[in-house]
Amino acid sequence: MLYSDMRTFYTIALAAVLLTMFGNTASAQRWSISTNMLDYADFLTLNVEGGVSVHRHWSVSVKGRYNPFYFRTDSGGQLQNKTLTVAAGVRYWPFFVYSGFYYGTRLQWSRYNSGGIFSPVTEEGDAMGLGLMFGYSLIVTKHINIEFGLGLWGGAAVYRKYSSPVCGKRTGSGVKAFIAPNDIHINLMFNF
Repeated sequence: MLYSDMRTFYTIALAAVLLTMFGNTASAQRWSISTNMLDYADFLTLNVEGGVSVHRHWSVSVKGRYNPFYFRTDSGGQLQNKTLTVAAGVRYWPFFVYSGFYYGTRLQWSRYNSGGIFSPVTEEGDAMGLGLMFGYSLIVTKHINIEFGLGLWGGAAVYRKYSSPVCGKRTGSGVKAFIAPNDIHINLMFNF
């Protein structure tokens, strides 16, 4: 059932991006590509976000995050915050696209495996939900912005818990609702 929901999510995200390629009325830069510098501090999480303006005050975007890394500790343990995340969203810009404050929302899916950071307990699973975000985009040059923002997302997660990150015994599983901070970012953005 989860995989059919993911196909629907990908179809909607792809349709939103394709629809934005036609009938653009924005007069400034139309496209953007950015990366969140703070994600690299989160166990070297690779990330990219592509966006397009669909109106003077509106933009849509698709974001991906990927972290396959784990780190061994001196005591033989393992630290990991693995993730594969895909999100599609929309932003409203009161002044004009890619300038000043913005408010937004996004639909997000994430497959995660995190553990060994604060305790040996590890949790893995799939989470899907809706997020809200707020931020400010500072224009540095004609084509480069620095964007500051934060977000909150909530939804449902299908999870499994283990006693440790490496060969741990399963200690629980289930479905749970969640609300969590999300998308805390300092983005380096290129507009064209």
